[in-house]
Amino acid sequence: MKKNYLEVLNLSSLIMTILVLIIVFCFFMMPFVVKASGNYKTMDLKASLKDEGIEPNLDNYKETDDQITIYLFSGKGCGVCRNFLTFLNSIVPEYGKYFKLVSYETWNDAQNKELLNKVALFTGVPNEGVPYIVIGDEVFGGYYSGYDEDIKKAITTEYNKKVKYDIMEEMSKDEKDNKETSSSNIGWNLLFNILGSGAVILYVHFSNKKILARLEKLELKRK
Repeated sequence: MKKNYLEVLNLSSLIMTILVLIIVFCFFMMPFVVKASGNYKTMDLKASLKDEGIEPNLDNYKETDDQITIYLFSGKGCGVCRNFLTFLNSIVPEYGKYFKLVSYETWNDAQNKELLNKVALFTGVPNEGVPYIVIGDEVFGGYYSGYDEDIKKAITTEYNKKVKYDIMEEMSKDEKDNKETSSSNIGWNLLFNILGSGAVILYVHFSNKKILARLEKLELKRK
């Protein structure tokens, strides 16, 4: 009887050990189950103007590291987007030294559309369609000629800042911080699960020893 019960106890301890190993394995794998950032299709100012059939006014224009980035989310064939690009093209002689353009086409590119939704969520300015324009920490949801002076001001204001604000860099930092926080939480959860499982195994082990000790006493009394 003692032998059979001992086998049962050993089997239960083995099962508990296997469960702990499974838990450890799952928690180690969790940090790697992360969706990779996508490679988005973008166009610069010249390509964006060409794509909409706008004659570029870029004779003395060149992109530099000092320029701020205007982010444009557009749709191929969007008339309002074309109006905005026409406006940008018109201010290149005076303002071209201050900015460069990164344009995302969203009507025919699901990944770019998803990025637009993420940007809208991050900025707090709802995505109500294109064009969706981001200049530093200023967001223009749509475009009409009444925005022209505000856009010029946003360009020069951001350019003159000592520390410039770039929405994509800020989102990357935020995503990195979230991943680090998530990894830290996973680490603590792993530790607590190991300690908890270890405590259960120890409890089962010592409980088994007590049960065996009682069985031995009962056998001695019977003899």
